[in-house]
Amino acid sequence: MQLSGEFFYQLAFALGCGVLIGLERSFETLGEGLSSPDADFPASELMGLRTFAILSASGFLTALAGEHFPLFVPVAAGAAALILVAAYNRSRDSGVTTEISAMASFGLGMLCRTHPPEAGILALLITILLSSKRLTHSTITKMRRVELTDTLKFLVIIFIVLPLLPNHAVDPYGAFNPYKVGLMVVLICGISFSGYFLTRILGTQRGLGLTGILGGMTSSTAVTAAMSTEARRNPNNALICAFSTVAANATMFIRVAVVVAFVDFSLLTRLVLPLGAMALVAILAAVILWMIAARRQSGVDVVDRRQLELSNPFSIGPALKFAVFFVFVLFAAKFAQTMFGNSGLYAAAAVSGLADVDAITLSIAEQAGNGALERITGAMGIIIAVVSNGIVKTGIAFYSGDLRFGRLIGVCLGAATGTGLLLASFS
Repeated sequence: MQLSGEFFYQLAFALGCGVLIGLERSFETLGEGLSSPDADFPASELMGLRTFAILSASGFLTALAGEHFPLFVPVAAGAAALILVAAYNRSRDSGVTTEISAMASFGLGMLCRTHPPEAGILALLITILLSSKRLTHSTITKMRRVELTDTLKFLVIIFIVLPLLPNHAVDPYGAFNPYKVGLMVVLICGISFSGYFLTRILGTQRGLGLTGILGGMTSSTAVTAAMSTEARRNPNNALICAFSTVAANATMFIRVAVVVAFVDFSLLTRLVLPLGAMALVAILAAVILWMIAARRQSGVDVVDRRQLELSNPFSIGPALKFAVFFVFVLFAAKFAQTMFGNSGLYAAAAVSGLADVDAITLSIAEQAGNGALERITGAMGIIIAVVSNGIVKTGIAFYSGDLRFGRLIGVCLGAATGTGLLLASFS
């Protein structure tokens, strides 16, 4: 057989896979003794870096020989398995992770004969999984049974229930799309779900705060609904939930500007001042809420901090409650749009903003970019939609939260959207 560059390329990948996994296993089995040549190595030292490299190279050579002698593959694989069983019996270790990893190295070596890059990616993933032992063990010890069962419920809704919903309007008015409503429910549950685990890991203030900032990139409406529900369920969390809600809306103002910039950058120049002012006021309000929440929680003892955490990682009830409200808004918006018609852009923007900002923003930006709409008119239409959406979120805060939380969100969002509307009127 004539050796080629491709052969050495594949062999290098095979050796690299074994060395990568073997290096991690060496640190795991030898620990600090890895840098101490006089340390008393355990018996499992036999399964170290060199062993893994030889196993992966043996797998590569097995695949190479199997091209000419097909029966050689099962014989060599069986021999490798017997050797690993003998190594396990000799080490008398309670776990089989090292032996399974060694067998995987043999298989990756075989894969390198035909798909070296894919084998390298798999080796990297296996190494990451192996090195995350402490993290996974500590996470599992902290988990409760309810968290596991609720995670399964959430996955069932995402991968089984949601795909079965029809993705088209099922009513005569074309307002109710079950898939879109179901997607909103999943977003709300997902944000609550993420907030729960971030709270468990980072603490109440940082966990819920990060949930709002990240959630605002996808759906500030869903964040508002999820945080309003948490504020009602646990009033001690009201301030940090308000921060999360206001921060999500600040992110939404920036998101609208980014969407406009991609479609029609010239239109953005007329929106920079009002949208920037909205984002700035919302950010200032969020900072104030954060500082107040931090001051109030600074004197909370350990027991009280545990009480501040989210009580249930998966709450479908509040999400369905919001879905009913969302469907009502959709029908109200459709009815108003039918009454007003398409002649009044501002009326259409106000009505569309009740349910969604992104759709009307894209529509106006495309029309302005094509010259079908004056940019000054389009800019005002987008601002009106944003203000209308802020009014709906205030309503959600009252509806899903309580009177105090609703007033707090209303003041913050009202100040932000009011400032932007005022600047847009005089620009």
